[in-house]
Amino acid sequence: MINISCASCGKNYKLDPKIIKSENAKFTCNTCGHINPIDQYINKPESLNKPDTQTHKIAAKPQVTESRSRVQKGQSQMNSDIIKVTWKNRLQVKVNAVLTSLILVIMTIFVVITYIAEKQTMETELNNMSKIAVKRLSIYIVDAFWSLDNEILSESLKSEMMDNNIYSINLIDRNGKFYLGYKRDKDWNLIENNTLIEGDHIKSEEDIIKDSKKIGQVQVYFSSKFVQKQFNQSMYKLIIAVFLLLIAVSLAAYLVLNHMILSPIGRLTEIANKISIGNLDLEIPIESKDEIGVLADAFARMKVSMGFAIKQLRKR
Repeated sequence: MINISCASCGKNYKLDPKIIKSENAKFTCNTCGHINPIDQYINKPESLNKPDTQTHKIAAKPQVTESRSRVQKGQSQMNSDIIKVTWKNRLQVKVNAVLTSLILVIMTIFVVITYIAEKQTMETELNNMSKIAVKRLSIYIVDAFWSLDNEILSESLKSEMMDNNIYSINLIDRNGKFYLGYKRDKDWNLIENNTLIEGDHIKSEEDIIKDSKKIGQVQVYFSSKFVQKQFNQSMYKLIIAVFLLLIAVSLAAYLVLNHMILSPIGRLTEIANKISIGNLDLEIPIESKDEIGVLADAFARMKVSMGFAIKQLRKR
């Protein structure tokens, strides 16, 4: 018996030289599938000086078949050992989650700031409108109020309340008593009023002056009902626009990330898996000049270095 070893993985074997029929005989390593010549381990008898071509050819076929079988077995084993990436650990999911969360936070802050600013603007506009209305009315009804012309006063108040934002208008006499007024019912129709107005309304009041003397007071109550409704509709549209923008950005990020990063990495991963089982004939395409291209070039140089190293080992 003689001791021999695999030139690729170094595994040791014992071999009976009597079974050798040719000086070009080889053996296949059971571990890595590498085919090794064995003539360097034995003293060649004269009977082996002339190669038995026919015998060698017959012996070579099962060796090649066995080698391919072991390569396939190694590939199958490698496929079963490859790390499987679950959907939770996918780079696409992580990037989309971070990007979506960031955009959602930014858009939420934007919506909140917009809501506060628009609400303040709405309240300011209503206050200005109420002040203008009460000032205009206090000047317009001076003579009618002085002469207590209820018909003109009533028509004046109704005319002013054609603005749906006005909830109530009341006239107070010089003694502070309720004189004449109108307000809205639950259906927003005009009805007479002779009581104080309660509720969340924007109130403005102005004295009625005749010959530098106060003869009464006019009170105007503005409601934010309709303005608030328009404001809410605007905010709904803004939220919908933000939501659509969020979807658009996420979709764009998905397409760009998948096209520029994930697909090239997937192709390089497949090539690396094939190289790991000894397939060094693959071409590694360098499709870009960015970091992915640099990675592909590093794989190509690694493949060349591995091929050279394997050739050097086989020569030993």
